[in-house]
Amino acid sequence: MKFLKGCFVAALMAIPLVGLADEVTNVTYKSSAALGATFKTGNTEKSLYTADLKWDRYAPKNDWINSLYGEYGETDKERTEGKIRGQSDYRYKFGGKNFFAGAFSELVNDAVKQIRFRGKIGPDMGYYFINKEHHKLDASFGINYVYERTANQERDYGEWRLAGNYFIKMTDTSEFYLNVEYSANVEDYTDSLGLLVTGVKSQIKDNFSIYIELRDEYDNVLDDGVDEYNDVTILAGLAYDFL
Repeated sequence: MKFLKGCFVAALMAIPLVGLADEVTNVTYKSSAALGATFKTGNTEKSLYTADLKWDRYAPKNDWINSLYGEYGETDKERTEGKIRGQSDYRYKFGGKNFFAGAFSELVNDAVKQIRFRGKIGPDMGYYFINKEHHKLDASFGINYVYERTANQERDYGEWRLAGNYFIKMTDTSEFYLNVEYSANVEDYTDSLGLLVTGVKSQIKDNFSIYIELRDEYDNVLDDGVDEYNDVTILAGLAYDFL
């Protein structure tokens, strides 16, 4: 079983390298780094700092979309929040370049939910309803192998995942984005997760922009010390576009 899992993971990791090797023209890169913070004072002193790195590669035959999000929070000068989420989604286009198939992977560490490590990897397939440089809409479906280690248990399982993404550049200096996904254990649909990220971004000077973003993370299984199914965060910060 371990050998088959190893072959499965190795094959998925090799897909992007094969696809990128045969194409070096008409490539567009988009990368940015964003820093955000929220503060609360009064009866409780609370602070939350966030960082979000993105690196995307768009080309006629394939796209590669990557992100790394992290947050660190303190309440009354004691650490109460901490999270890291990295995602990578490789897409090979076919069928008029609106359909795509590829591989999705994710790594998560969450101090509040006591997730020491959660790793996902698996194939997916989707469709671009809109695929222009300044306007994109897509939906995808995939199956992942998941390995998870928490403070209380260690397990692995299969899950299905639905995802959708929307992006539009509204003016020369402003844009709107929406990313949603929902996944569930293939053997227990009540063991499910959801993620919604939406926001607006506006350029203020050269490559610098300000943004406001809403993140909603849903977990249908409550862990020890967690009282709510939804974890909602509203962020505001400064972003720098490298490309």
